[in-house]
Amino acid sequence: MIRPKEISTMKTCLLTLALFLAVPSALAHGTLAAYFGGQIAESGDYHTEFAVRDGAVRVWVRDQANQPLKASGKVTLLLGGQKLEVPLAARENGLAAEAPVKAGDKLSAVLGLVVDGKTLSQRFAQAGLVIPAALPPRAEAGRKLFEAVCATCHGTALRGTDSGPPLLHPLYAPGSAHGDEVILDAINNGAKAHMWKLGDMPKPEGIKPGQDKEVLAYIRAMQAANGLGSAPAAAMGTDPHAGHKH
Repeated sequence: MIRPKEISTMKTCLLTLALFLAVPSALAHGTLAAYFGGQIAESGDYHTEFAVRDGAVRVWVRDQANQPLKASGKVTLLLGGQKLEVPLAARENGLAAEAPVKAGDKLSAVLGLVVDGKTLSQRFAQAGLVIPAALPPRAEAGRKLFEAVCATCHGTALRGTDSGPPLLHPLYAPGSAHGDEVILDAINNGAKAHMWKLGDMPKPEGIKPGQDKEVLAYIRAMQAANGLGSAPAAAMGTDPHAGHKH
């Protein structure tokens, strides 16, 4: 006979299993391992991370234990119908190549690497940044604040820099574990690094009380425009009961 306590334990185990199985495949297979805000590809024993910065591309290669590996090679970029091949040079714990690219560009990349004496080829593609034709007043005010204060670390394209993570990312989308309150708290107080290898986020200087929701409205508008869910009406500033004086 199964006792009530045993039934409760079984329910807990089944719930835990259901939650585990419900994890999106994008998160289960690499999203959380993208330490520097880039895209992840796996091949055999290697994890390759690729990111586009303004004026450069960055590459990191790690083993199955997520330990950095030394690598060399080149990157071939297809950008605006043109093919560009540039060598990758060692930089900090990864590789970098200067190139006439922007974080918001649409492009394709083929990496030709040598790791542990073995050749490794990886392909990546980045969609072009979608910029809304018009923003609601609150989001437009947030855009100006973001570009003046936040873009230094998160990038004008919201795709991250070497100092801050991308905000056009599923981990920050509406309904994610990093929802509105988490983002607002980071805007007001900064945040400790807990996922990315980019260091702590200091408290932003230059955002006055009440302006945090304007910045959030802009982030949500950009996320919605780029396929990361729709922004809540209150955050967008379209809720008739959500307005406030500037």
